[in-house]
Amino acid sequence: MQTFELKADRRTGTGSRVSRALRRDGRVPANLCGKGTESLAIHVGWKELEELRKKKARIVMLQLDGATTAAIVHGIAWDTMTQEPLHVDFQRVNMSEKIEVPVSIKVKGPSKGEIGGGILLVQLDQIKVRCLPLEIPESIEVDVRPLELHGSIHMREVVLPKGVESAEDPGALVLSIVEKIEVKAVVAPGAEAAAAAAPAEPELIAKAPKKDDAAAEGAPAAGEKGEKKAEKKPEKK
Repeated sequence: MQTFELKADRRTGTGSRVSRALRRDGRVPANLCGKGTESLAIHVGWKELEELRKKKARIVMLQLDGATTAAIVHGIAWDTMTQEPLHVDFQRVNMSEKIEVPVSIKVKGPSKGEIGGGILLVQLDQIKVRCLPLEIPESIEVDVRPLELHGSIHMREVVLPKGVESAEDPGALVLSIVEKIEVKAVVAPGAEAAAAAAPAEPELIAKAPKKDDAAAEGAPAAGEKGEKKAEKKPEKK
């Protein structure tokens, strides 16, 4: 297990204003805590923290107040917009005592079931293990190549490195190979028949004619009368 030296300084103040000022100066607010010890407000360099993450070192040797303190990164709070670290929690560790830490699994495949059309379903992407700080593995390899369709691997079947023991339930399901499910649209009973009986295009429904309009159908054009007016006879001289 690789270790990483990280210089830290005490924080003289707390609160959002102090934290924002530290971030503007390229520092990340942090806390150092541990069993039976008081939490200590500190800050570390942003660039150094990024280097720590890239190297994936699990043990951090904090250089603080002229002394070295062994710790692990317990958690990091991230800015959802800038994806930059907002705050870090360090936890003190005793190098001679076993600790429990989550370790990511690394799947070695593909499996026979996947080649045959199945899907790999991972239930535990991290496994909590118990070991000495310097024996924390970077990842735990799980070989799925022999697995057929409907096959699975439980925690008791995972091979762990020497000196590392599981802190999970032995019967916990780690991963499995399942069938690919095709999702079909559900049609309500009778809906297909109703759709077939319906006209392809809706008919336009005219507004019902008014009574006066119906009586006026076939009436002579405006200016004409219903009966012809009698012709006026010429006057006799």
